Amino acid sequence: MGSLVVCLAWFLVLGFTTSALSLNPDDPNVCSHWESYAVTVQESYAHPFDQIYYTRCTDILNWFKCTRHRISYKTAYRRGVRTMYRRRSQCCPGYFESGDLCVPLCTEECVHGRCVSPETCQCEPGWGGLDCSSASTANGTGSFSALGDLILLMSVFHKAY
Repeated sequence: MGSLVVCLAWFLVLGFTTSALSLNPDDPNVCSHWESYAVTVQESYAHPFDQIYYTRCTDILNWFKCTRHRISYKTAYRRGVRTMYRRRSQCCPGYFESGDLCVPLCTEECVHGRCVSPETCQCEPGWGGLDCSSASTANGTGSFSALGDLILLMSVFHKAY
């Protein structure tokens, strides 16, 4: 009884673990493909055998009984391998699996921001650059603000001396 409870507990744990971590096929970042796999099956077939039977004949030495042969068939079973196909979900290129989600992959860390699509960072306000590591000096109109000009001037002055 105790081993039955332990087996049932493991079954439940494994069942919930695998079902909780499966990817949602409706997620736009989840791609799928067909995968083949082999399954061992027991299949029936017609197995031929030699059936011996006797018939009346004119052979006096065999007491007027002659031996005849015919091929008959009986159902037999054998193991076979069958190729089956299933749809397998995986993260699309540029995304990686994290639990049951497909998360975008940025090879460079988004220092002051977050990765929103493959190789694309969304920077926090005041930060810019491909990896959000540069302090933003633009005031949103494309021109530099007074603070930005001061920072730029100080960096040029500091490098000159």
